[in-house]
Amino acid sequence: MIKNFKKFLESISGWELTQPVGPNYGENSFPPTLSVSDTQAIYSTITDKFYTFDEYDNEYNNYLKNGGDPLNGFSRDNLDLVLTFNSEHNT
Repeated sequence: MIKNFKKFLESISGWELTQPVGPNYGENSFPPTLSVSDTQAIYSTITDKFYTFDEYDNEYNNYLKNGGDPLNGFSRDNLDLVLTFNSEHNT
């Protein structure tokens, strides 16, 4: 009896941690702790600094307030354009 129970435990060992527990529980997968959006930063040679999306968003809002045209997204070209435009219009 003990030998059969030991074989039973060995046969199911590990699967219970990777399968769904029930209908009220989420998936048991382990997503990565960082995603691309968490680590996205762009380096600007104009200011010799890295810019996150939030910092770019602040600069972009200043760009729009100073009369700049709307741009498509967070990219190095757009960042350089925004920083150049802001430096020309702040002085």
